[in-house]
Amino acid sequence: MKQKIYLNITSHLVVCIMQEILKEAGLTKNETLVYLSLLKLGKAKASKIIKESKISSGKIYETLNKLIEKGLVKILIENGVKTFIAADPKTLLTYIKEKEEELARKEKELESIIPELRGLMKISSTEETVSLIKGFRGISTLVYEALDNANDIKVMGVRSSKSVKFNNFWKRWHQRRVNLKKKCKILFSDHKTDYWKFYKKLKNTEVKESLTISPSAILIIDDNSFIFSYNEEFTCIHIISKDISSSFNAMFDSIWQVT
Repeated sequence: MKQKIYLNITSHLVVCIMQEILKEAGLTKNETLVYLSLLKLGKAKASKIIKESKISSGKIYETLNKLIEKGLVKILIENGVKTFIAADPKTLLTYIKEKEEELARKEKELESIIPELRGLMKISSTEETVSLIKGFRGISTLVYEALDNANDIKVMGVRSSKSVKFNNFWKRWHQRRVNLKKKCKILFSDHKTDYWKFYKKLKNTEVKESLTISPSAILIIDDNSFIFSYNEEFTCIHIISKDISSSFNAMFDSIWQVT
């Protein structure tokens, strides 16, 4: 009895994992449920798929048609009766490949109109602004663009205790900086951690520790100042101001000199 319960739990977990992978591959929840149901059922009519997948009858044909368009489901008509069958799971790889090619094409198209889009901006890149950005995507775009154009880079308030995903993000960013042969001074608020050791070994990188003064996590790149928060959501206050970056630089230099 216990073994049967264990097998049922294990099977359920496997299905849940498969559902998550298929959704990450671009299938909707309903498409995922219908596709997995058809794999188990083999050839089936819509009524049987509804019962197995537990999606509403009003959504079944819309979902099946989307799967047919993606090449993941086929229609069979036998004796005037319409049935459906799942395509071989290897078709998923073809579907993903086509998505990647389409994204690459869209990326090239978007890249070609970036100058025109920037020409529409009412705010000049040199105008003083303060903005709040949330999430890896928005912050990544900002800090990588600032890095590409950077002359002077300083970071203070760096802590090793952040989540690994945040630390890995900055490791990649600094590795790109090193590849671009751009120098950086870093003030850590802790030391002797693996994260600290990573930066101590980096080329074009000076590291000092300030264990008594612990400012916020601040990245200063020329006239750009970035103040970061590492709670559940990655958050950044981005300030474009020569005066404010000068103030942060003065603060950084004063701590650097006494450490």
